[in-house]
Amino acid sequence: MGDFRLAGPTLKFPESVLIPSAAVGMLVGGWLHTAGTSLAGGMGVLAGLALWTLAEYLLHRFILHGIDPFRSWHLEHHRHPEVPMRTPVMFSVLLVLTLAGMPLFLWSDRGQALALSCGLMLGHVVQEVVHYRLHWAEPCGKVWLAARWRHHDFHHHADDGLAFGTLSAVWDRLLGTQPSRRAMLHR
Repeated sequence: MGDFRLAGPTLKFPESVLIPSAAVGMLVGGWLHTAGTSLAGGMGVLAGLALWTLAEYLLHRFILHGIDPFRSWHLEHHRHPEVPMRTPVMFSVLLVLTLAGMPLFLWSDRGQALALSCGLMLGHVVQEVVHYRLHWAEPCGKVWLAARWRHHDFHHHADDGLAFGTLSAVWDRLLGTQPSRRAMLHR
């Protein structure tokens, strides 16, 4: 595979969440200024969070495991999961622009679009934090986090063609990439 090098400046966790976190702040400000704190706006944020879990699944499965140079970078992460991943600044900026801009481009209701964008971006930030945490020692006492740890550990150490979801296993179940309960227990 060659050397593991990323073009341009990179940021490692936790600095890697600075750009998307700043975007969350700007989107929240724009959403509150445009639409206020309506129930519909809150539902837009929740919809964005849910939509992020699908986007994260698809990015992980088809981009990070399928298209170079992302695949080779991600395989290096699989070889050395204890090393904090480095995110190219340009990739972070493009992802932020896509997540923030796509709803604004597709929706005529600016407040709803900003709420959805906010949820998408917030989902990205939460996923980065949780993913970092999943590479620490096995979590104890936190049922949801322990389940996510087992799921992600299976992906890294048993079968990297299964268990792509970081925040949720919903898309793995719906799209046929959920490991069997037996396989997860016998890992």
